[in-house]
Amino acid sequence: EQEDLDKALGSDNPTDSGVAEWYLKLCLRCVESSGAAVIKLMQWASSRPDMFGEPFCEVFGKLQDSTTPHAWRHTEEALHRAYGEEWTDRIRLGKILGSGCIGQVYAGTVTHEDGTDQNVAVKVMHPGVKNNIDADLDLLAFLANIAEHAPFGIGKQLVWLDLPGVVDEFHTLLIHQLDFRTEAENLVRFNYNFRHDDDVLFPELIPGFPAKEEILVESFCDGIPFWQWNQENVENVEMRNKMCNVGVRTVCQMIFKDNFIHQDLHPGNIFCSRDGKKFILLDTGMASEYDDDDHDRIISILTAFIRMDGEKAGELLIKDSNARTRDDDKVLHEKEYIAKITELTDECKFNEDQYLMQKLGEYIGRMFDAAQKHHVLMNPAFVSCSLAVKVVEGVALALNPDCEIWRIANPIILQSEIARKTKKLGNTFGVSSIAAKIKGEAELLAKRVKYAAIDAGKHNPKREE
Repeated sequence: EQEDLDKALGSDNPTDSGVAEWYLKLCLRCVESSGAAVIKLMQWASSRPDMFGEPFCEVFGKLQDSTTPHAWRHTEEALHRAYGEEWTDRIRLGKILGSGCIGQVYAGTVTHEDGTDQNVAVKVMHPGVKNNIDADLDLLAFLANIAEHAPFGIGKQLVWLDLPGVVDEFHTLLIHQLDFRTEAENLVRFNYNFRHDDDVLFPELIPGFPAKEEILVESFCDGIPFWQWNQENVENVEMRNKMCNVGVRTVCQMIFKDNFIHQDLHPGNIFCSRDGKKFILLDTGMASEYDDDDHDRIISILTAFIRMDGEKAGELLIKDSNARTRDDDKVLHEKEYIAKITELTDECKFNEDQYLMQKLGEYIGRMFDAAQKHHVLMNPAFVSCSLAVKVVEGVALALNPDCEIWRIANPIILQSEIARKTKKLGNTFGVSSIAAKIKGEAELLAKRVKYAAIDAGKHNPKREE
C-alpha cells in the first residue's frame, strides 16, 4: 500500500495525484479528531519533508495553525469564567488568527482603566483538551513500554532508544501547555532573556488582564509567517541574510547560554515583521530547562556535532550512556561506535554541499542504529535539542542557502563555555556564581511582582523593591 501511495504521489497522472491527495486529507481529518498529543506529533512530522515527503508536509502543515476551531459559545464561557460577567466591557474579539491543538487565538482589543485601547491577541483553550491529552499520553506510554518487550530481539534493540524516556519528556512538555499561566511565566522569562536584543520579539503580558488557566491575553505581534515572508522578500538578499543570522543566534542563545529552550519551534510559531526588523516567536507554552549537569552534557554533545567533531561527540555519547546504565549494560565496542559517529560528521566536513542537520532524519536514523548495536542509551534531551537545531537550520538555509551555521553558533558556544568554566571556578573558590544567580533571579522576580501588582491595581514601588 505504501509503495502504491508513493507511486501516486510522484505520478504525473492527475487522477493518481488526486487520489493520493484525497487519502492524505482523509488522514488529516483522522488526526484532527485523535487528540492534542497526536496533533502535536504530526505538527512536528509536517516540518520534516526530508523524512515524510513534500506532499505529506503540504497537507499536514495545516495542523501548525489551522486545526478546526471550537464554537464561539465555548469562548464566551471561558472569558466569563476568567474575567467575570462584564468582560465584554473590556475585551472585544475579532477574527480567529489561528487554531492549534491546544487552543485558538483571536485578534482583539482591550480597554485599560484609563480608557485607552490596545490591540492584543487572546488565546482560548479548546474544550475537553485536558482529558484527551491524558488519554493520548497514557496510550503513548503504554505503547513505548510494550515496544521494549517486543519478541524476536526487537524489544532488546529498542531499549537503547529509551522510548519511555522520550515519551516522559514529551509528556512533561505537553502537560505544561494545559495551563496558560505557565505560558505567561515563560513569556516573562523569554522577554527577560532577550531584553537586550532588539531583533527578537516575544509577546508580552497585558497589565490588568492576568493569565488564567484557559485564557491568555498578550500583546499583538504584527508579522507574517516566516515562509510567507521569505517568499515575499526573495529578492532582498541582505534582509534575508540578516534574518537568517538572527534566527540562528536566537535558538543558540536559548540552548547554549540561557538553558531555557522554546520546545515548540515549528514553522507555524515563527513569524517575521513585514519590514524584516523583528524575528517573532510565538506559543511559548512548551519550554525546557535542565539542571547544570544535564545542560553541560547536552550542549557539549551538540557543540561537538556542530563543530563536526565526530570523535568527541561519540566519546561524550558513550560517557553519557554509561553514566545512566548498569554495569552489565555498558557500551559495546566503543571504538567501532566512535568510528561510526565520526563517519557521519566527516561526510559533512568534506562535502561543501551537505550539512549535518540538513539530513537530520537520515543521520538520527543511523545514530539510532549504531546505538542499538553498541548499546548506547540515547539521551532524550539531546534528541529534543537536536530537533530544535534542525528547525532553525531549516529556517536559516531557506533564508540563506550559503549559511554556515557553525560560524554563527561558535561565538555563542564560546561564551557559554567560558561562562560554565567561570561558574565552576566560582563554585570552587568563592560565591561569585551564587551572587550572580541571585542577582539574575531578583531582577526576574521584580518583573513578575510588578506585573502582579499592576494587575491587582496596587502598583506599589515599596513592594516591588
